[in-house]
Amino acid sequence: MSSSGLTRRAVRTISYSFAALFMLATVSIAVVAQDFGQLNGRITDPQDRVVPGATVTIKLVGTGAERTVTTDDQGTYVFPALQRGLYDVTVKSGAFAENTQRVEVTVGGKSTLDFELSTQSVAATVDVIAGAGGVEINTTDQQLSDLVNREQVRELPTLTRNPYDLVGIAGNVTPDVAGRGTGFAINGQRSASTSILLDGAENTNNFNAGIGQLVPLDSVQEFRVITGNFSAEYGRASGGIVNVATVAGNNEFHGTGYGFNRISRLASNGFDNNARNIPRQVFTRNQFGYSVGGPILKNKLFFFNNTEWIRVRSGGASVAFVPTPQLIALTSPTTRAFLGGYQTTTPITGRIFTVSQVVSVFGPANFVPTPNSPGGNAFSALPGGTPAFGEVTYSTPQDVGGGTPQNDLQTVIRIDANLSDKTQLYGRYALQDQVNAIGTNASSPWEGFNTGSFNFNQNFVLNLTHSLSSNFVSQSKVGFNQILSPQPIARRNGGGMGIAQRSDDDYSLRIRNFQVHLFGRGQKGTNKQNH
Repeated sequence: MSSSGLTRRAVRTISYSFAALFMLATVSIAVVAQDFGQLNGRITDPQDRVVPGATVTIKLVGTGAERTVTTDDQGTYVFPALQRGLYDVTVKSGAFAENTQRVEVTVGGKSTLDFELSTQSVAATVDVIAGAGGVEINTTDQQLSDLVNREQVRELPTLTRNPYDLVGIAGNVTPDVAGRGTGFAINGQRSASTSILLDGAENTNNFNAGIGQLVPLDSVQEFRVITGNFSAEYGRASGGIVNVATVAGNNEFHGTGYGFNRISRLASNGFDNNARNIPRQVFTRNQFGYSVGGPILKNKLFFFNNTEWIRVRSGGASVAFVPTPQLIALTSPTTRAFLGGYQTTTPITGRIFTVSQVVSVFGPANFVPTPNSPGGNAFSALPGGTPAFGEVTYSTPQDVGGGTPQNDLQTVIRIDANLSDKTQLYGRYALQDQVNAIGTNASSPWEGFNTGSFNFNQNFVLNLTHSLSSNFVSQSKVGFNQILSPQPIARRNGGGMGIAQRSDDDYSLRIRNFQVHLFGRGQKGTNKQNH
């Protein structure tokens, strides 16, 4: 090959490479850096004159991670892509005394901390706790949001320890019985118009627009509910954003062990059961688990894990009408042979309706003529006094106050690393493995038709934050979300209230979502990129 041919090939290869990088840098889809916060401020002297070139250093109290920037010509500084938590902020400049203050950075929040330097040293650290919860208005972009902080997550009562129930304490939300989104309609929109994020990565079941997977309550550090004027970087949602941040480990060991029990003996009977003379149904709900976190290497490597198990056992009465033996005896041989292979789980013990009663209730005109039947309709032509349908009451696993009968495992594992004073890395894996009892998905008074369901959901995030210079920070994130929700066909298991067994051919619904996000921020401008 000639040298000119090699040159053209090299130029073409370089051109394709730059084109790919350009597309990666300009395509905008969804999430950028919403699980991080931002801190900015202004440095002045006692005469309220700006102090350019001042050195501003922040230190995450829990892990010791530090980052340093310098103020610009206007005396301002910006720390983008900060992990939420308490920070000590220290300012140094020339002959001015060193000044340190403490501030809290929240998930998706933008905090402001200004300094007035003096020639006399500040004797003590000043605590400035921002983001204590409640309604927040971002004065930069007019974003309206509510922060549900760690104390609220830990202390407020929740019936099933579902952290998404606390979305209800935010403003401009209303409960939605449709069960989509987080169970709340935000900003007057449909509940399905809510975008649900877990550590900035999508946690939405795109099949039913609900929560992709649940996480244990103790694994939630805080979350933000954005109800208005959110920027285009969030994408997808027209109603609101629910952005949940998980707990990260730090330099101190912390752990919890817990168990919660709910039983029907301490609950009242329902109105419908009382009206139909059905006694109070029995349920037992046990919810137990642990959380533990701390350092692996002090100031370098940290871990956190929260695992929770849920066991719900309950059964309720269901009522159905089935054909009587007298009616089956009058059917064709083929019908008798088919129905002869099935038995009801309980005998007929309730009301019995005759042929004439059924015809009277539905009206003779509503019975379509049966082909080759001399009487017009084969059923209405039967003797009027023939018992046709009988009432059976049978027990099925159902929610009678303690939740859907199930075995459920939820776990969150997170590792944080300070690779250097300029680079931080964290990875988080969340799993929900739920098996619902046979009969919760579909139930029948006939043996062998009860079915259960499964949920095997996974969510993974890997995030790298790197300070390229004192005024430019890059963030790269990879997210993977997989939802498996099989609803298997019954295998003539004879009914019962056992926990369903998973099989490889059960997976009728698979949803996978893979995301790569890039984010860059400089003090004198913003550059955001996603793909």
